[in-house]
Amino acid sequence: MSIDTDADRLASLTGFLHRQVFPDAATVELVDMMRPTGGASWETFVCTLRVGSLGDHELCRVVLKRAPATGPLAPYDVVKDVTIFEALAGSDVPAPRLLAWSDDPEVFERPFTVTAFVEGESDDITKVERWPVWQSRRQELGNEIVDKLAALQRFDWHGTRLPEVLGERGSAARRAASIVDRYLVPLLTAAEEQGMRQPLWREIGEWIKDNAPEIDEADLVVVHGDYRFGNFLWQGTSIAVIIDWERAMLGPPMQELGFLCMPLSRRRDPSLMAKALTLPQLIERYEAATGTAVDVAQVMYYAVIWQWIEGVNATRGMLAPVGHGLVGSSGLIQPNLVARQTLALIDDYDAGRFTL
Repeated sequence: MSIDTDADRLASLTGFLHRQVFPDAATVELVDMMRPTGGASWETFVCTLRVGSLGDHELCRVVLKRAPATGPLAPYDVVKDVTIFEALAGSDVPAPRLLAWSDDPEVFERPFTVTAFVEGESDDITKVERWPVWQSRRQELGNEIVDKLAALQRFDWHGTRLPEVLGERGSAARRAASIVDRYLVPLLTAAEEQGMRQPLWREIGEWIKDNAPEIDEADLVVVHGDYRFGNFLWQGTSIAVIIDWERAMLGPPMQELGFLCMPLSRRRDPSLMAKALTLPQLIERYEAATGTAVDVAQVMYYAVIWQWIEGVNATRGMLAPVGHGLVGSSGLIQPNLVARQTLALIDDYDAGRFTL
């Protein structure tokens, strides 16, 4: 057993999986529980179980994701993921297939979901250039990223429960203001406790509010919010499943493109949006897949938002108590790098230089 060795807790979890996931099995035994490397929000466990029925046994795997105890996303409401997975089930969007969930602390300490295990490859955004498939078939991967994004944006969320969990109701402008408040308030609170002002992130937050596009809620689409290598599980050049939906929200179609095109999504080679396609390739594929014209100015605006979120979170990490924040020189470099990149985007936007 590679993770939690508390016998009572593991017994409670095993009993839950037996009742909720394998109710027809005579016996269910937890054989192994491993935590993949990478990731900084949810705790992810791959559980291997020996499932018995009528004298036969087989090994089955499920994925358990437990809400974080600390960090910028804590406390996290597991109902958000549950609602998203239930809404997207049966659609063209490869979201995880929900098997069960619980918010009972007696089961496994914190809220968690259980989803079907899917075989595949996943490479972190910082290492993807070393992935042989990326090296030989990068454009195919990029096209697939755009095609699955198009499927997500085609999904009709009207009439589902998604508006209950995907942010404050209202227009794109109202939602942009809500994003600023959600991330800025905790930073300012932490900074005030240490007597440190944060004029840069506060002023960029005001710029975001002042320049938000006026788009009605009815015209918004589902935005994943962390749409990148590392959150795709690949089978060849096909995305088998998209994971980590905790930052999902409703927003304009260009909002996700802003994430793909922000400087932090183009590390090592700024000419490759999402580390996969040149801007002309991205625009051509997106417009063909969605029938929607790319508004580069709006993409730039949302690139500012995503950069700002990363900068605010990195700065908040620096202010965390020792042992809970960013460590080493990267903790100092990251906010400075993000700030410079974000200010350059704003300068270009304000000057009418709508280019990436």
